[in-house]
Amino acid sequence: MIGLLLAASFASAGEVYINGVRAQGMPVMTMENVTVRFDAQGNIWVDAPQYQVTVVKGGTGAPPAPASPASAYPAPPSAPSAYPPPASTPAYTPAAAPAAYAPAPSAAPPPAPASVAGLGIAAGKWWLVTEDNDSAGQDVEVVVNGVSVRHVRSGETQAILDLGPYLRSGSNTISMRAAPGSYGGGALVVYVGKGSTAGGTVRLDNPDIRYTRRAVDLGSGGEKSFALQVP
Repeated sequence: MIGLLLAASFASAGEVYINGVRAQGMPVMTMENVTVRFDAQGNIWVDAPQYQVTVVKGGTGAPPAPASPASAYPAPPSAPSAYPPPASTPAYTPAAAPAAYAPAPSAAPPPAPASVAGLGIAAGKWWLVTEDNDSAGQDVEVVVNGVSVRHVRSGETQAILDLGPYLRSGSNTISMRAAPGSYGGGALVVYVGKGSTAGGTVRLDNPDIRYTRRAVDLGSGGEKSFALQVP
């Protein structure tokens, strides 16, 4: 795996995205065995599975140790029973503020059904975190073991959710259901993985699941499921 460090900056016409992440301040280099796509806005999308892209916020230099694109996020409230109210500007975005879309009303996450035996593990170990790179029109429902836990929409406040109440030890199924629509802008990314909280942040060192929706994806939506093994 080849690591790249990209400085996050503001959007401009004809942006380059590598694995769904805006590429700004890149060094002079050659990438091999990649797929290149162009969208109607003149953006260039590079799918490079053998490369790992790391965002360096502000472009001031590389972090002390390599991390995934979703390596650090603001810490969520201590109790996972309620989401923070949506703000007019996302709490975290590596580029300019996205186009305005009506956010969903703030609501408590649905409880894990008592009829499903074995759900619920220790809190603070497995997390869902989103990253919105100026996407537009995206709406993704996240379903964990048959329970709808969150809708992720373009332009809303970043989602940071403790998945402990919805997981079980052993095999789990995480499904992403994209609603039909007209998509634009950059990529909307959903990460799921084992993490930790320290110094007021949630850190995902190596997300187990990365689900990306781009402007070039089919407008008919669709569903994709992932298997997640929890010790």
